[in-house]
Amino acid sequence: MLKRFVWKKNDIHSIQLKENVYIIAQLLESPYVAFFHITSESNHFDEKPLDLNNYKPFGVCMVLKGFFKQCSVGKLKNVQPNLNIPIPEIFISSDRGQWGNRSEFSDDELIYNLVKIDPAVGDKGLMGNEIIQYNIDRNDPNMLTNYEIVGYNTGYEFVRRLILSIENGRWIDPLKEQRLLGIDNYPLQTVEEMWQAGVPKYGVEDKDENRQNENEAAQINYLMEMYNDPFYPEFLVDKVKECILRVVQFIEEGNRDVNKIQRKLDEMTIAINDLADEFGQNNSEIETVARESIAATVKSVLQYYKIDLDIEDALRERDW
Repeated sequence: MLKRFVWKKNDIHSIQLKENVYIIAQLLESPYVAFFHITSESNHFDEKPLDLNNYKPFGVCMVLKGFFKQCSVGKLKNVQPNLNIPIPEIFISSDRGQWGNRSEFSDDELIYNLVKIDPAVGDKGLMGNEIIQYNIDRNDPNMLTNYEIVGYNTGYEFVRRLILSIENGRWIDPLKEQRLLGIDNYPLQTVEEMWQAGVPKYGVEDKDENRQNENEAAQINYLMEMYNDPFYPEFLVDKVKECILRVVQFIEEGNRDVNKIQRKLDEMTIAINDLADEFGQNNSEIETVARESIAATVKSVLQYYKIDLDIEDALRERDW
C-alpha cells in the first residue's frame, strides 16, 4: 500500500494480487494502464532486469489512481517500459437513448454501442462519445475479446479480474460478460472468497482508520456507513464507490461546468440504480442507510470541490 502515488507515464509498478503473486503494470497516459502476463512470488521480481519491449501487454484499460495506492507495492527500477503500446480508442458503451430510464428495460432489451474515445481528449461521457456502431451483437465473440467497457477499473472487483485473467491465461472481464451475456460463472465472487484464496485485505482490518487514510487527501469518507454495516457486501459497496469515483475523476481532470458535472452525476446515479438487482441477489438492498450514506458521500464530494449543486438535484435520477 502506497502512502503517496503520482501518475508518471511509463513508470512500472509491482501489483500484489495474492500473498505470493505479483504482476507488472505500466502506466500510460492517464488513466490508461498496460498489464503484462509476467508473475513473480517476489514483490521486486528478484530485481532481474526486464525489457517490456519484448512482451506484448496482456491488456490495457482505464484505472483509477486509488487502485495503485491500495495494490501497488512500489515501482520496479530494473524494468524497461514498452514504448510502443497503443491506447485503445474503441469501447463498449450503454446507449444514450436509454439514458435516464434503463431500469424500465429488461436485460435483453438493453442496447450497447461501440463508441470512440480520442485519447487526446478523453472520455466525454455517455452523451458525448461518438457512436461508431449502434446496437452491437452482444453474443459476438469479437466484442467480448477486443473491446473494453467504458469506465474505470479499481477495487476488489479489478483485483478479481486480474487474478482470473492470469489464472486463465486470457484477458477476462466478468463485469462485461455479466452485462452483455447475463452470466458470471467465475469464482471469487465475494470478498470473503478472495481473502480465503490469499488476496490481501489491503488494510481493511481497521476500516475506520485505513479508509480515512485512503481518503485523507480528498477529506472524504467514501460510504463509511455502508462499509461498516455487514448488511452490505463489501464488493458491492466497492462498485457503488467506483460509480462515485468516476465523477471525482471527471472533476479532477479540470471539468468545472455544472451542467456537465450534473450529466456525470446522472450517469453515476443510473449506474447505481442498475446495481439494485445485484444487491438483491446478495440478500441486501439499497435502503435507508445506503441512501443516506451515498447522499452524504456525494454531498461531501460536491462540497470539497466547491460544486454548486443541491444534493437532491445531484441525485435526481435515483430509484432508491
